[in-house]
Amino acid sequence: MEARGHFRSVDAALAELADGLPDPAEPEVRSTYESLARAIVGQQLSTKAAATIWGRFKDLHGATLSPSAVLEIDAERHRSVGISGQKHTYLQDLARHHLDDPAGFDDVSGLDDGDIVESWTRVKGIGPWTVQMHLMFQLRRPDVFAPDDLGIRRAMERFCGVPKDSPRSVYAERASIWGPFRTAACRFLWDGLDAQPK
Repeated sequence: MEARGHFRSVDAALAELADGLPDPAEPEVRSTYESLARAIVGQQLSTKAAATIWGRFKDLHGATLSPSAVLEIDAERHRSVGISGQKHTYLQDLARHHLDDPAGFDDVSGLDDGDIVESWTRVKGIGPWTVQMHLMFQLRRPDVFAPDDLGIRRAMERFCGVPKDSPRSVYAERASIWGPFRTAACRFLWDGLDAQPK
C-alpha cells in the first residue's frame, strides 16, 4: 500500500501503527441511497444496535431498498422496527431529495469532496460526518479526514500524541501531513483503536 511509505516519510508514530496492522478490510459496497440511509438509521446508536435495527428495516423493505418504497411506509410501521419518528422524517427527506435529483447522488465523479459535502448536507439528518463516511467507504476517495469522528480523535491522542480533547483544528493540522492518503490514515487509526484492550 502506497500510503504506508508516505506515512514512514512524514509521521513516524502513524507509520509505526500502520506497520503493525494489516491493510484495512474492503468495505461492503452499497448504493448511495442505501449508504446514506444506513448512516441515518445508525445515528447515536451502538454498532450492534444499529446493525440490528438496519436488519429489521431492510427486512421491512425487501431486498432492494428504494426511495419510493421508503416514502410509501408510514412512521408507525418504521417505528415498529426501531426507527424513531425523527429518523423516519430524515429518511423520507433523503428519499425526496434522491428522487428529485438522482444524478446529484449517483453521478458525482466530477465533483470534489467539498462540493459533495455541501450538496448532500442539505438533506435533513445528514451532516458532514455522514457524507465523509460515504466518501471514504463507498466512493473510495483517498484523502478524506473526519475531525468530528470521536474514534479518530481518540486514536490520534493515543497513537500520535495529540493532547486529549484538543480543538478540532489541532487534529486537522496533524492530519494535513498525511495527505493525499488521509482516508488510509483514518482506517488505520480506527483499526488500531479496535485492536486495543477494551
